[in-house]
This record gives sequence, C-alpha cells and structure tokens, in this order.
Amino acid sequence: MAIFNDYTGKASVLRHLKAQGLQVNAGLSKPESNPKVMKNMLKGVLASPLHLSPAKLSGFEVCPQRSAGCTAACLHTAGNPLYRAGKYKARLAKTKAYFEERKAFVALIAFEIEALQIKALRMGMQCAVRLNATSDIAWERVAVNVNGTDHKNLMGAFPDCEFYDYSKVTKRAIAWAKGGKSWPSNYHITFSKAEDNDDAVKLVLKAGGNVAAVFDKVPTEWNGTQVIDGDAHDFRPLDPKGCIVGLKAKGDAKTDTSGFVVRLQGLTTKGQVI
Repeated sequence: MAIFNDYTGKASVLRHLKAQGLQVNAGLSKPESNPKVMKNMLKGVLASPLHLSPAKLSGFEVCPQRSAGCTAACLHTAGNPLYRAGKYKARLAKTKAYFEERKAFVALIAFEIEALQIKALRMGMQCAVRLNATSDIAWERVAVNVNGTDHKNLMGAFPDCEFYDYSKVTKRAIAWAKGGKSWPSNYHITFSKAEDNDDAVKLVLKAGGNVAAVFDKVPTEWNGTQVIDGDAHDFRPLDPKGCIVGLKAKGDAKTDTSGFVVRLQGLTTKGQVI
C-alpha cells in the first residue's frame, strides 16, 4: 500500500476527517451503486463514481459553468427516493471535506482508487473512475503526493486507471479534444450541452470533442452529427471522437421546460430514435 499525502491508510484518513467534524465514511461509491456505471462491467470495465453535492448546495460552488436548466435537472435527484436523505447527507460531508480538508480527502480517494485497481486486476477488468458524477471540478489541477513524490493529479499517480467525466467548462473539453502533453492521456472529457451554450457546443465539436445532450427521445443523428446511445454504458472513453452522446432525461429532467432537455417528440430527425 502506498502512502498518499502522508497518510498511511484509509482508516487514518477517516479518523482525521471525523476529528474535524466531517462524517465521511467513504469517497467513491461502489460500482453497483449506480445502474448506468454498473453497465460498464459489460464492457470489461470496473468503474466507481464520486458524488459530491452539486452546484452550491454545500456552500461551495462545484459546477462553475452550470446553467439554470442544468441545475434544476441535475442527476443529484435521480435514484430511489427512499435513500435520498442519507445520500444527500453523505455528499454534503464529502464536499465539505474536499474544500476544508483537501489533502486528507484526496488521500482518501487515492486509497480507494488503489483498492479498486487491485479488485479490477483480480477480476480481469479495466479500472476506471468518474470523479465528477455530480460536480464539475478541474481534477487535472488537484495534486497528490505518493510515497514522497508529487504528482500533478490523480491521473498521473494512477496511469493504469482510466478517468472520465462530463463537463460544462468549455476550455476543459477543448483541452481534451486537442490533447497534448498538458492534458492527462488517461482523462477523458465529454462536454455537456445546456440550454444556453450552443456556441460552445459548436466550438467543442469543431475541435473534435464529444458533446453529451439530454433528449426526450434519443435520435441517431442531430443537426448533422452522429448521435450514439450514451445510456448503453457510462464508459465514455470508448466513444468515437466528434460525436454527440445522447442521454435520455432522468430524475427532475423529465419535467424540464428550460430547454436543457432537447425535445424531439413531433419532430423528425432522420426519422429514427434509439
């Protein structure tokens, strides 16, 4: 077991966080906790997501380019209503830990990634992590120390793990599309369409990036660009570049009226839906 940010184990991190009044029991969620993420296993990928309190629910902004429609339709509201109270409480504690005790929280995530890698290897699967399941933090800028050596980010610390996220930050999506030494080769970004960022969508697609869009019914083509079924699995690194990732509205997004959800009912887009 490696030493992350001077912590010798996950238990020591949790003790520290609880001593600071932060009731955190885990960082990453289990792969089976998210039905869509669990579908990655069909692709030979064992992935775990990190869920924080979105927008500014915690008092800290974690979604810097969110729109009103995105905020209202956030996947934070998806899932079984019976477990929402406990889920929200856990996400709040983790978000506060990230901002108030970042060194410890990043160490916690690192220990969990290390354990996930071991499990994935045992199962003969690729290890993957989605750090922004309900947030939009620039994790490529969050450093971590491993055994006394500084790394720019968790991607550099775990080169054999695939990281992927959705983001509404245009610069991040274009940076991924262009690649280069400044962007981690094992960190995949899919830009997210909102009701107010059509110009950014065009820029990202022009750069060769991918764009996720939420539809009432997912088409096979939209505005002349191929649409793939983004609900078949969640492992976006498998997607071809320059495509639209079609997602069906979930949770509060089903009743969206802001324009965040692209509504095609009554319209024809190649006359086909997935």
